[in-house]
Amino acid sequence: MTTRLSYDFFIPTALNGADFSAALQKLLETPMDARRVDYGAFYFDVSDTEARNGQTVGLVSRHRMRNLPPTGDSRTGALDRLTLSDHQSVAEPCAFLYDSELNTLVFQRSPHVSHAAFARLVNWAADTGFVLLPILNEDAMNRLEKLKKPRRFILTIASPQAAEYFDNLESSLKGLASFVRELAGGRVRIEVGVLPKSQSLSKEAILHTVEALFDRLDSERLEKLEVDGEDEAGENQIIDFIDAQFRGHQALAEAAPRHTDTGLLKDSIRKAFDTSRVYLSTQLRSPAA
Repeated sequence: MTTRLSYDFFIPTALNGADFSAALQKLLETPMDARRVDYGAFYFDVSDTEARNGQTVGLVSRHRMRNLPPTGDSRTGALDRLTLSDHQSVAEPCAFLYDSELNTLVFQRSPHVSHAAFARLVNWAADTGFVLLPILNEDAMNRLEKLKKPRRFILTIASPQAAEYFDNLESSLKGLASFVRELAGGRVRIEVGVLPKSQSLSKEAILHTVEALFDRLDSERLEKLEVDGEDEAGENQIIDFIDAQFRGHQALAEAAPRHTDTGLLKDSIRKAFDTSRVYLSTQLRSPAA
């Protein structure tokens, strides 16, 4: 079975107009032993970076320092202790690419590292407040930009484990997890509207919420994520965010390698960006434009 990597695309945005290139550079200038966000049992860091032609490519890794997994023997099924020095970890890397010309961040999809973890690293090092807004397919993005007065937000989750969808979200929605779990609920529908219709919802808050949900847009638990409202022409529009995100893919090999090839991760994300450059160039404005 062919191994395939998937990539999400983002626009780094700060309310104060800060420059993401400068913020990223501050992170990379931080000494390696301090270039991390530490949670005790694990930490995130950025390493193996290369900068050329206005692009920075590197690795974001989650390092496990506690509860390390054992090794296993495929012949006998025996489990043995994984022996590491105190300063060593089990690293789970994924690749990122930032293109300064298009102000675009490409991030490898990973079950271990999220784009939000990368944003925290940059914001910590540079004392900034960047959020990573997902780049959507052309139709959804254009309609979102033209939505002048959002008036309704709908989110529906349907699963026996519905509460897990809200766990660890970078959003106030995470507070629903314990409530849904307490009720043993399997279907959650959130609908937020306005009264009277002359009012509108916060577009900024909607963007932040969609960003927080972005890693989970392809979850089988997600049944609906829609925003509707009035566009600049006064027409009502309904924007469906499911399957609306712009995504890249790269096929690697017929089988996964024995060990993670970090060089291959970086080469693949470059190819994913190059493949998508024409679309991105026509849809996005350069910061200098």
